[in-house]
Amino acid sequence: MTKNLSNYEEIETDDGSVTVFSKRYGEACHSKAGAALETKLHYVKGCDVVNKAKIKEITIFETGFGIGVGFEETFKAINNYFTFITTEIDDDLIKYVISKNEIYKDIVKKDVPLSHYFLDTKDFKLIILQGDARLTVPMLKDLGDIAFDCIYQDAFSPKKNAILWTTQWFELLRSYAKDDCIMSTYSSSSSIRKSMIAAGWKIYNGEKFGLKRSSTRARLIGESDQDVIDHLERSPAITITDDNYRDYTMDKV
Repeated sequence: MTKNLSNYEEIETDDGSVTVFSKRYGEACHSKAGAALETKLHYVKGCDVVNKAKIKEITIFETGFGIGVGFEETFKAINNYFTFITTEIDDDLIKYVISKNEIYKDIVKKDVPLSHYFLDTKDFKLIILQGDARLTVPMLKDLGDIAFDCIYQDAFSPKKNAILWTTQWFELLRSYAKDDCIMSTYSSSSSIRKSMIAAGWKIYNGEKFGLKRSSTRARLIGESDQDVIDHLERSPAITITDDNYRDYTMDKV
């Protein structure tokens, strides 16, 4: 197992939890104001995970496994069995994370029908798709009949990794989403909100955290917040697509 990572630097955040700074993307995986607190606010609370899990067995999808905070905080919050599907392009990072926490001790790597890590316990099923998410997520259907109740959109920021914030990406996520699915993200960028709307999502303002003044929640039912729509109509920000995301990304990585 990989014990150390040359492409990352561990950072202790303000709530005492740890995140990592990616040298490749020039960005930390979480807010320095608190990795665990941010995860609980934007994803566990933002997607109404606890209440959904009380009603039925839920499936959660996460864009960006990182150092496992999203999965681990979800596990702490839910008492019922759940499925957690996440993506990670860096295999060394996955190995690093699973070597540091006993919760992953029985995880196995499978290469068919796609490269992924798999762990099924009495409490949860965990699937970590290893590789480029734009290539692995379309193949999820090969692992069975999968539909998302919640989506943690936690990729590196649009300015660093815009390919995971395009209209086509949000259309792909929508194709796996249940009608009552909630998608949540830390970003309140006008461009990503326009991309979500173009993909058929309804947009709402989410809570602020750290230095960010707002965040974004999205559903497939209901109507978008009118103040959000009014702001977007005035905004010159572009809708990010697969055709223009390279122009939007500030730093080529």
